[in-house]
Amino acid sequence: MKKITLVAMALLCSVAFTDCAAKKRVKQTAEPVQKVDPMQAKIDSLKKVKEIKALEEELKAQDRKAEEDSLAAARKKQEDQMLHDQKIQGIAHSVTTIKMPCVESSYDDENYFRDLGIGVVSSGNIQSARADAEAAAKSMIKGRLGEFVQGVTKDYFASYAGSKPKDDVERKMSRDLNGVVEKMLNDADKVCEDNGVDYQGNERYYYAIQIPKKDLKKQMLETLSADEKLGIDFREDQMQKFMDERMQGMLEAKKAAGY
Repeated sequence: MKKITLVAMALLCSVAFTDCAAKKRVKQTAEPVQKVDPMQAKIDSLKKVKEIKALEEELKAQDRKAEEDSLAAARKKQEDQMLHDQKIQGIAHSVTTIKMPCVESSYDDENYFRDLGIGVVSSGNIQSARADAEAAAKSMIKGRLGEFVQGVTKDYFASYAGSKPKDDVERKMSRDLNGVVEKMLNDADKVCEDNGVDYQGNERYYYAIQIPKKDLKKQMLETLSADEKLGIDFREDQMQKFMDERMQGMLEAKKAAGY
């Protein structure tokens, strides 16, 4: 009995020892639990927020720089375009605002047909520029008076009632009147001439001429009255009426155009 008791006690001690050893080993192998410092945690959190904000600011700065570069490039392009436009406008302005010689002498009035011709040469041959200017002035008046002749001729023959003359008679009258215009152009009075050099270095010559309306009408009427080949009963008063109306219309049209 005593022996059994001793064995049982030995077994209990063995189990107890094993359990204690196991508990002791578990305690030794467990990781130590670290205490969290609330203040340190707050500091760490603030540091992270600060880093994030710094990164955001850097990204924003990069975006602003890219936008500024883009705006600067656009502004530079716009300024270059403005400078180009100003240069072109400056040239145009200098051409249009500088008072052109002889312009005021080229306006029609109640008594004269007038026109201004301009001759331009790249060399220093001023006489060539003058000849070109005179020819241009005469060409301009001739073109206008050609329309005048055509108009009064048509007006005159349109006034016939019933028995209109043949077309060849109308063409003959037109030729007679154009012949008077040619003669008047050869004798046209010079009213102004001037010359200068433009911004491109070209020689420019200005030449204005005039033809008296009264003399033109008189010679036209005399020519038609004396031409028996027309084969018509020429009515001078009616032709003069159409001439006056056409001349007034030409004067008003030129004034409306600003010259």
